Amino acid sequence: MIKNRFFILGLIALSALISSCSDDDGPDSPKVGSEGFYIVNEGAFGNGNTSISFYDRSDDAVTNDLFMKANGVTLGDQAQSIAVHNERAYIAVQNSSKIEVVKTDDFSSVATISDGVESPRYFIGVSDTKGYVSDWGTDGLSGSVRVIDLTTNKVSATIQTNSQGANRMLLVGNEVFLANSGGLGRDSTITVINTTTDNISREINLADNPDGMVQDANGDIWVTYRGYKFYDPANNFAIDEDKSTPASIIKISTEGKVLQRLEHSDVTGWSTSININSTGDKIYYLFNRNIYEMSITDTSLPSSAFTSDRYYGLSVDPITDNVIGCEAPDFSSSGNIDIYNSTGTLESTFSVGIGPNGCTYL
Repeated sequence: MIKNRFFILGLIALSALISSCSDDDGPDSPKVGSEGFYIVNEGAFGNGNTSISFYDRSDDAVTNDLFMKANGVTLGDQAQSIAVHNERAYIAVQNSSKIEVVKTDDFSSVATISDGVESPRYFIGVSDTKGYVSDWGTDGLSGSVRVIDLTTNKVSATIQTNSQGANRMLLVGNEVFLANSGGLGRDSTITVINTTTDNISREINLADNPDGMVQDANGDIWVTYRGYKFYDPANNFAIDEDKSTPASIIKISTEGKVLQRLEHSDVTGWSTSININSTGDKIYYLFNRNIYEMSITDTSLPSSAFTSDRYYGLSVDPITDNVIGCEAPDFSSSGNIDIYNSTGTLESTFSVGIGPNGCTYL
């Protein structure tokens, strides 16, 4: 996300939520179910209070702290994401430098991948036996992709991207599009990797700090670019608009050709998460923590927000097309998820863990 986790300062009191144990003192079996979605609760950097929640559509309820309940231990420090592939969930726990692999039916632990990963961000499965993990490196700048052998749950190779902030990934056919979001620096490239050879096919260089990516019903790719913000040290680190670049949304072909470029007029604003509905014709994105909605045929950015509540993360349920806003009021207390129907009506709100940043679907 857009805050620099490596520079979070201050003392934040740790509030440990201890789950009840069964009569034999073993871990509880959490309610996971087969119809619903996981919520990643990032937690406060350095405090080890990250967690995963699960929303079950069948009973319209949330179960919190799945990993602790299933395995009897805490998840770690600062989970960035969770991805589902072949009945396994892969949790990137960035500040603990590991990937936790769990079963999707009961969330019990399968493996911990720690050798060969330094600052993992996102996982994507590219075949039955292989996955990729984007990695910021120990300095927050040295971008790479770790190739994971899913039969052994070990790093089998590293793809050096020569970029900063290797981040979100999108699988298109036999290629992975990797957004190099800058990490703790600045980048403007999307690296395209051939998943058969694990070689870099090409780079797409269009604007500063690409972030989220989705593919629409026409096969085109929409990318949110955060833009670059120059904080002027001579002016109390206020944003110098003349030296900054605006956030934007750019539609490209799979070959990297620009099909549409939409820039935000507020150069100080941030455009981050992007999601798409089940039919692939309507996209949702965050700008300055507000959720916006637009059709893939629109030729300009929307003038008003889908909802103007302040959110840290955004997702769209592929089954119901409900829009989920992840609210993180601070990083010392529980956050919420707000579930909106596709007309923008708030249907329900649930308390989750600290710092919810997004959802992943079964």
